[in-house]
Amino acid sequence: MKKALIIDDDRNILTTLEVYLEDKGLEVVSANTGIQGLEYFQKSRPDLVLLDMKLPDRDGLSVLKEIIASGIKTHVLMITAYASIETAVSAVKMGAFDYLPKPFVPGQLDLVIERIKRFHALETEIASLKGIFSEGGIITRNHKMRRILQNARQAAESNAIVLISGESGTGKGLLAHLIHEWSHRAGKPFVTVDCAGFQENLLESDLFGHIKGAFTGAVRDKIGKLKLAEGGTVFLDEVSEIPASIQGKLLRFLQNREFERVGDPVPQQVDVRVIAATNRDLDELVKDGAFREDLYFRVNVLEIFLPGLRERAEDISLLAEHYIKQANRMNGKAIQAISSEAMQIMQEYPWPGNIRELINVIERGVIMARGSELIADDLPRGIKDYKKDSGAAMNLQNLADIEKNHMQKVILSTNSLEEAARVLGIDPATLWRKRKKYQID
Repeated sequence: MKKALIIDDDRNILTTLEVYLEDKGLEVVSANTGIQGLEYFQKSRPDLVLLDMKLPDRDGLSVLKEIIASGIKTHVLMITAYASIETAVSAVKMGAFDYLPKPFVPGQLDLVIERIKRFHALETEIASLKGIFSEGGIITRNHKMRRILQNARQAAESNAIVLISGESGTGKGLLAHLIHEWSHRAGKPFVTVDCAGFQENLLESDLFGHIKGAFTGAVRDKIGKLKLAEGGTVFLDEVSEIPASIQGKLLRFLQNREFERVGDPVPQQVDVRVIAATNRDLDELVKDGAFREDLYFRVNVLEIFLPGLRERAEDISLLAEHYIKQANRMNGKAIQAISSEAMQIMQEYPWPGNIRELINVIERGVIMARGSELIADDLPRGIKDYKKDSGAAMNLQNLADIEKNHMQKVILSTNSLEEAARVLGIDPATLWRKRKKYQID
């Protein structure tokens, strides 16, 4: 364990636990309200959470429910002066690791932390024996995915910019955070910039910051995400959506690690690692003039392509079982399994929304299920009916799959990559990039 979060409104408890856990070698963050605690939880993704049952703004069980619903792997220890069997059972049923009544002595906490360490080591060992990777919210037994994750771990050891590409819902944000956790910057901030979620001027302000009066509505100075991430990692989600007017400023920063706040001519410098992600083909955007070629080459130092869920068929049952457990905790249900008919339907469905769609389908199924098993009738109509039209529907592919399959056929049918590039009508450099993107050997 590396990081701990304490959520408690008792200042003495906070100080005591901070000192105690820091002596244990943990990086500690503290919060005295539930809202602040959840905010810090999302930012720091701690391995251990010590959560008070009674908080000034909400009760601990509601905070626990949101922590469990986040899907972030952590161990929650409930602490309270209002001990009762009922609340203890409720907390553990929802997913808390254990429960301690106040006042408690350091030895009791020592025992819990030691149990958590043994539990984590056992989980890791079992997963390894099953050939399963499970870390940072990413779960897979797929050989290609495991190789991709090995490459990501190697990339994490450097300071190079990483570009994560792949369809929406494949877990690009999870992988970005995992790379940060594997790097020497793990103890520093991980800050996300949603490049598609802002108007042009607001995105520039969010990224670089602004000074008071820089534009209408700028009533005070604002620190940008780059500065907030000092020493850590900035994740540029959907980097392909950055407007042309900001691309030049981003390029300057990536080249010189220097930027200017909106309305402020004084250059600022910051030490951050940049990870970018996109669900679009930047190569094509460069050709269309929508994305600067020099920025593309600067961003695309190390590219990692995440395959769609349909290319990881062996992971569907594994992920479904994992998210059933999560949905059970969130909704107070006790679904034990998935029927063979429902699983067959799920295996044959192409999952255009990938893992994000699978999570939604599982949660809906758990809520709607009437027995202890999730059956075909608990699945959405669009997924249930897909099998009926499988003869025609299975021939439908998205453009990325068509391109990948065609490239593989051409490469196998020609004598060299140069000849394959000529047949495809693209230059060898483009063929090289696309082979890397699609993991074509």
